[in-house]
Amino acid sequence: MKKIIYSYFALVLLLNAGCKKFLKEQPYSVVSTENFYKTPADAELAITGVYDILNSPDVQGQGNQPMWGRSMEYLTSMGCDELIGDPGLLSTDVNFLALSNYTYTSENTLLWYTYFALYAGINRANLIIERVPAISMDATRKKTIVAEAYFMRGLFYSYLGWLWGGVPLADSSIVDSKSPRATMKEIMDRAEFNFKYAYNNLPARNTITGRVNKYTAAAFLTKLYLYIASCKENNVGQGLNFPLNSFDWVDKDSAYQLALQYAKDAYSNSGYKLIRPFNYLFLAATETTARDEHMMIVQAGAGGNQEYIVFTYLAGPTGNATVNSGTYGWVRPVKEGYLRFNTNDGRRALSFSGSIPSNAASTVINGYTYYTPAAIATNLSNICINKWREDDPVSKRNRGIPSWAGETDYGILRFADIILMYAEARFKTGDEAGARSLLREIRLRACNDNVTQVNAITTAYLKTDFMQELLDERSRELLCEGWRRFDLIRTNKLQTVVAGLDEAVMFPREDVPSLKSNFKPYKIWYPIPSRDLATNPNLIQNPGY
Repeated sequence: MKKIIYSYFALVLLLNAGCKKFLKEQPYSVVSTENFYKTPADAELAITGVYDILNSPDVQGQGNQPMWGRSMEYLTSMGCDELIGDPGLLSTDVNFLALSNYTYTSENTLLWYTYFALYAGINRANLIIERVPAISMDATRKKTIVAEAYFMRGLFYSYLGWLWGGVPLADSSIVDSKSPRATMKEIMDRAEFNFKYAYNNLPARNTITGRVNKYTAAAFLTKLYLYIASCKENNVGQGLNFPLNSFDWVDKDSAYQLALQYAKDAYSNSGYKLIRPFNYLFLAATETTARDEHMMIVQAGAGGNQEYIVFTYLAGPTGNATVNSGTYGWVRPVKEGYLRFNTNDGRRALSFSGSIPSNAASTVINGYTYYTPAAIATNLSNICINKWREDDPVSKRNRGIPSWAGETDYGILRFADIILMYAEARFKTGDEAGARSLLREIRLRACNDNVTQVNAITTAYLKTDFMQELLDERSRELLCEGWRRFDLIRTNKLQTVVAGLDEAVMFPREDVPSLKSNFKPYKIWYPIPSRDLATNPNLIQNPGY
């Protein structure tokens, strides 16, 4: 595999490993493998370097926000019924537009940057797993650091599998650059092994704010089991005749039972909860409160590497980034996502808005000033996602934060997702009544605990097909949080959803026809990057590319 073996520890990992609130220590200026992994400080710096992957501006000079700082939103939320790129703006970079309209190929540099970053994360985790156990330090802290590395390795393997299918295994810091692709089974098995190690060895809460814990691992075990079970149940990829990515090996009933076990544990024992109000999950002003629900976050903001979310290129309200903290409008919602909400559902107004005008009024939350977007036009021509908001850019600049930069932590996983996964697992193991009661918990928060409104949306959202109702609810609650495309793939609904998108003109609806015409069933997985194929003769491409 091209360039998986890099001197990560001597370059990005250690020269720029600081991250807001993850670690206070300054990174070393010069370090090598010979004099590193010797002290407790080395161990702390190394695990910080693994987390650094989640939001690094680049990885060893490769990419531009290849992970949750920007690209992961494009890879997981665009091209379905939640987000679409504006062709007028994204056409300046064909790599971005291609992720929206399904014209990407193995040459797409954004895909390679993310692929590369995931393997860089695995490599960093491998070094910790191999070398930190020999360091003389507090045994409890050492155990946690190693378990965190196992968790992160499982996370990176999961995303490689979810995005590309079977990929080469790299369970050592010394990697054979000619390794062939493993099967989907082998990748999912490795993710499971790593998550289980983390689950059995991590504390219920990490001593460092923002770090993963036992219940983060339980949640990702749940995700993994629901993914493989539903892929097997719904014959995902079966028509592609590509055994490497097959799910024939899955015992779906056993997988659903395991999903139930871990979801129940996280639901009953984790101590996380649904915070109120809903929009406090997505503001820098309320990130401390949000951590009562966020079970895994990508931290962003001043300090360390200045690792910000590049919010101006993401799906927030359009506007002037230097005046009212608006986005450039590259990414916009599609109508289907908006129409999925009933008018009684309080999440609709908190999840969608119009653009932010130059003369917008403002409101202050915990000392942060936020500008108020315009109302959504009747024809939805100005519709934007309104979840993640940035405060007044003048105040940000006074704090040393660039206007384009987002300092709001991004939640990869939150307790609401646990509730929804627990509902799915209960339904799949024969308890529909229990599953529906869990949906009510989500809807109570959505309606600010107004029982009349909860009853109204429960009636409006009711479907005899509970899984369809659940998938709709997941989209409402987790809109643009990186799960919709995976949900549609694992339930074998992506092709149907794309085919059903309304082509009526609304901004940026002009690109919907090309999105629909370019979609093909094999595009449930991204292509293996061409530069890896060129340097490793033992790799084979995903079907169709």
